[in-house]
Parts: sequence; C-alpha cells; structure tokens
Amino acid sequence: MKCPRCGRVLERTFFERKIAYRCPEGHGCSMTLPAVRSLCGRPEFVNTLWRIANDNPSGMGSPCPVCGRPMSLVRLPLGDCELELDVCCRCQELWFDPNELEQVPRPPPPPPELELPVKAREILAMHAIAKMKAESEPEPCSMWGYAAGFLGFPVEQGAPPRTSLPWCTWAVAAICIIVYLLTFQDLDGYANKFGLIPGQWLRGGGLTFISSMFLHGGFWHLLGNLYFLLIFGDNVEDALGVPRYLLLTLLSGLAGGLLHVALFPSSMVPCIGASGFISGVIAAYAVFFPKVSISFFLRFLGPFVGRWVALPAWVAFVLWMLLQGGMALCTISFSAKAMGVAYGAHLGGALFGLAAGFFFRQRVRRRIECLENEWAEKGTAPTE
Repeated sequence: MKCPRCGRVLERTFFERKIAYRCPEGHGCSMTLPAVRSLCGRPEFVNTLWRIANDNPSGMGSPCPVCGRPMSLVRLPLGDCELELDVCCRCQELWFDPNELEQVPRPPPPPPELELPVKAREILAMHAIAKMKAESEPEPCSMWGYAAGFLGFPVEQGAPPRTSLPWCTWAVAAICIIVYLLTFQDLDGYANKFGLIPGQWLRGGGLTFISSMFLHGGFWHLLGNLYFLLIFGDNVEDALGVPRYLLLTLLSGLAGGLLHVALFPSSMVPCIGASGFISGVIAAYAVFFPKVSISFFLRFLGPFVGRWVALPAWVAFVLWMLLQGGMALCTISFSAKAMGVAYGAHLGGALFGLAAGFFFRQRVRRRIECLENEWAEKGTAPTE
C-alpha cells in the first residue's frame, strides 16, 4: 500500500485500537470502511458516506492506496465545517488527510466499570498466566493431538479462527475416501488405468492428471494425505473463499503432475495421490499464517518416549521444502520407482502454492484485519 500523496509505502499502525496505515511523511492515513464503522459513534455518518460514494462515483479523488484507481471525493457536513474524504468503493478503503480522522464522530464514553475486589483480580491474573503458559507449550492441548504426534504427524497449535465451515475441504476429502472404497480391491489395476504415467501423459486427453489426484495406494497413504488436507485446508479455504480455493487445489495438482512428468518423461510407473495439490495448500497456509505454531513429537527411546518441539509454520515449511527438494534429487538419481514416492510432484505443487500464496497474501491480510476490527467491536471471535 502506497501513500496517494508521495508514493511512500504506508506503515501499519493503530488508531484507537483500530488498524490503520499511515504515511511515514505525515500526509495522512488509510483505513477500511469496517474499521471506520466500528470507530464511528454515528452509524448514519458512515452509511451516508458510503451511499454518496456509490451513487456519485466521481473518480476525482486521490489514487487508492490499495488498487491505485482514482477514489471518489465525498463532502459531508460535520457541525460548522465540511469534511472532505476520498473513498474507494472497489476496495472499501478511505483516505484521511492530516487531522481528518480525528474529526470522525466518536461513540459516547462507556460507563465506568466497577473495580473488582483484590481476590478476584488475583484469580483473573492467575488464569491469564495459565493461558499464556498453555499457548507457549509445544505439547498438544487435546488427546487427538497426542495421538497424531505419536503417529508422526505435525500438530497445529493456535490455529486462526474460521468464519465458516470448510465444506469444500470436507467434500474433497469425502471424494478421496469414496474413490478409495471403490478401488481398494484392485489398486494396481486402477492405478495403471487412471494414474498419471509420465511416458503416456497425454492418454485420455490428459485427464489422468486429474483422476490420479483422487487415487491412493493404500490406507496409510490415504490417511496421511487426508490428515494434512483437513488440518491445513480449512484455514486456507476460509482465507481464499471456495472459488479461489478450488482453483488453488486444481492448479497445484496439475503443477505437481507436470513437474513429475518433466523429471521422468519416459517413466511408465503410474503416479497417484493427492499429495500434489495438498502440497500447494500447505504452501499457501505457510504464507498466510506464518506464525502459527506447528508441533512435532521427536522420539528418543520408543514410540512414546521423546520430546515435543514447536516451530513457526514458515520454518516448518522451509524445512519440509528442503527435504522435498533433496528427495526429488534422489529420485532423479535412483528413479521414482526405486524411491516409491513422487517427491517431484510434492515440490511442483508446493511451488505453485507459494506463488498463489504470495499473489493473494495482501488480499488475505486485509480481510483478516477487517475481521479483527469487527471481532474487536463485538468483543468476540469465531472459534476453531
């Protein structure tokens, strides 16, 4: 985001606990419409402002800090003076020149809160300390988390709250399960018929790129893929919305298949599994939510003796990418059949997911900030 006056990159800040972006040279600040609505003490002020901007899109204002298009110039009477604001209807963004944001009406001050007794304040403080300690511990807070860790799976800790149910992710997982139940009695036969064979990648008009994504070579292959899809896919779907999420999964799977074909153009070994598009989902998750904690159980002396280690999502993803890259080099040296896993497909899907994540990152962050302002106004947030 750039200042429409001087072109400098805006700096993220807070104005009365609402997220804003200020010009480092002091030329003004930008704020979203939901943030202004939660800040304003008069809803009719924001409603009138938005109605005038939509009914009379003059395009005579300053360039929008987000999209760069000319904003609508709206003039509103405010007491004895007139407030002139720049409004972008496309991005729901408002630009305030110096001292204009301070003129926006404020809600009346809340009634004074009754001071709690000393004993009650001590209890609340102890609860807050216990909560902070629980959030900083790498160990899971549920039994299923322990079970997943002991099985060798990473455990998501402190996931961002969702605003809707991940129906699309559940539907993709259900399709994989149904396909497995229909094919598990003759996995080799179905893999040869519907799997992606690099040496025959154009068979069926190239549709094996898609059909191969929903085939799995066994129960544990299916379980592992579904686990990663369900714990990471729900948040990515919520951040992108269903249409973009479906496009991400489809194109990540295609990218993974194409890289596998490029690495082994003459191979006749069928490649199956959802790992390609799931790698794209994991990459997008690491871009959108880099600070979420991912816990791992490192075994020392047996399956249940070890230590829990927590890493930020972006660090865990970088280590995972290095592993996939190294194993992909090994597949080139020893052939994919000898390795048994198409690491090139993982790498291809992840690379596309990274590109898509960085492309949509700004949009996702703006959406999350708008939701944070709404939750702050209501005093609640959705639960994971």
